[in-house]
Amino acid sequence: MKKKDPGQLAKYTECIQQLSIADMDCSLYLPPDYEQGSSRYPVIYVNGEIAVEKMLTELVKSGVKTDFLLLSVKPASWNDDFTPWSAPAFCREEQAPQGRADVYLAKLIGEIKPYMDANFRTKPEPQDTALFGYSLGGLTAVYAIYVTDVFGAVGSLSGSLWYDGFCEYMESREPLRRDVRVYFSLGKKESASRNPRMGMVADCTERAYRSLKNMDVSFEWNDGGHFHEIEKRFVRAFAWWVEGGCKDAPSYPSCAYRSTPS
Repeated sequence: MKKKDPGQLAKYTECIQQLSIADMDCSLYLPPDYEQGSSRYPVIYVNGEIAVEKMLTELVKSGVKTDFLLLSVKPASWNDDFTPWSAPAFCREEQAPQGRADVYLAKLIGEIKPYMDANFRTKPEPQDTALFGYSLGGLTAVYAIYVTDVFGAVGSLSGSLWYDGFCEYMESREPLRRDVRVYFSLGKKESASRNPRMGMVADCTERAYRSLKNMDVSFEWNDGGHFHEIEKRFVRAFAWWVEGGCKDAPSYPSCAYRSTPS
């Protein structure tokens, strides 16, 4: 993949705008030639507020195609909107998560996506619609495949699949779409968490992978812990989707599943 000249990065980062959809703050990226053309574009939705400009810079520098729309959605409450049901607090200083992912996803599917499809030149079909998320946002991306069929691909980056009862939930159900593509990404040191629940993340992610083993699913290990090189992890995830999977993206580490990090 040919890398972009750093001097050309501005034309990409200038295409980011802030807007409110269904009373939720969102960051939207449109390709540089969007206003001059009539083409329709696939859409990546991201659970949670992300550093879109930094992420886009990494994408462009790495030569990943950016001919898609990218919308990140800031939740009203990270711990509440990105948990599927209530559970004990993650630590003493926090309130217990209320489990409002169904409410969040209903708004994403019922209001935000229809707004995008009505006001921008999107390709609204599932094969051109992806949902990604990091941490609890990744948990909710995976949860989405059991409650909606509008996404043709989902990505869980360092997803909180250790969440109470979630592995059992996955193992007792089938995704609504059998053709959905699923991407798991995890840091090699994430299981070293001092929190015993979070320390189960590798085991739980592997269980999640195995529960979907008869589908198009990929699992990629990354260096570092939970907060290591988040932008680059998103770049790998977007490349996986945009370029049809890691087999078609030789510049990126293999997404082939390994039961233990190497």
